[in-house]
Amino acid sequence: MLKKLVSFTFAAALLIQPLAMQQAYANEIKFAENRISADVVLDNGMDLQLSIRFPHAIGLSESNVKVSIRALDPNDPQITHRLPDSYQMSAVNSFPVLISVQPRQDRGFSFSGEAEIELYTQSIQYADNIRLFRSHAGGQFEDITTLTAAGSLRARGSTGHFSDFILLVDNRDQDVIAAAKARDLAHYLYSHVFSMEDQFGAEIQALSRNINDHVQQGRYRSAASNLNNMLRKLETANDATMPGVWRSTGDLENVQGELLTKGRSLRFTLASSLL
Repeated sequence: MLKKLVSFTFAAALLIQPLAMQQAYANEIKFAENRISADVVLDNGMDLQLSIRFPHAIGLSESNVKVSIRALDPNDPQITHRLPDSYQMSAVNSFPVLISVQPRQDRGFSFSGEAEIELYTQSIQYADNIRLFRSHAGGQFEDITTLTAAGSLRARGSTGHFSDFILLVDNRDQDVIAAAKARDLAHYLYSHVFSMEDQFGAEIQALSRNINDHVQQGRYRSAASNLNNMLRKLETANDATMPGVWRSTGDLENVQGELLTKGRSLRFTLASSLL
């Protein structure tokens, strides 16, 4: 997969920007070969630990990946106008924090596969209706949750590109969420199957149709079985099988990373519904 990554020298930097409503201070910022981490405290005492892990990255160093963290009013249009369902969803009132990750286009930071995003805060308590969402280029927020856990709140998800990230309260019916995620997975795959090796694409598309059919009919265990099979195939795919690289110039579609992101989040919802 790495052979498709550009070979020239790129750099990445983490910058904590001035906030519109609350100033954030980075107590500790670390760059490793395939990881960015930061501890952030806002003026009002809210804390956040952020971790972004990459399977493979090029140019991850102190140059130009900009991360801004803003504490917004929960009713700010930057949140409310981007909710899939404004009646059933909202910002966490005690933690309306928006995180934006914006690699600079002219520096070309690149990674392959999916990036794992994890947020941890002691400023709010665990609740089973809090989820991790992303929004690309100011668009609608999308649930990418793959884990939530107590102590006080830990949320994890993944992404095949960079976006805004936020914790949201989601009171929508789990069946509605599962059906929407299954349709979205099938639609994305249909739009990009032409970029895959023929036999592999046919196998993945057949699994996707089975997953969607099972979910729409409420057969979640069967859907989960097909989904696990699909995820295993996606995880082991190589660059000859399907595109799997993202770079900040925006000229490549990270199909592998996006399918893994959507599939893992659907699996989380199915598992939650089966509890």
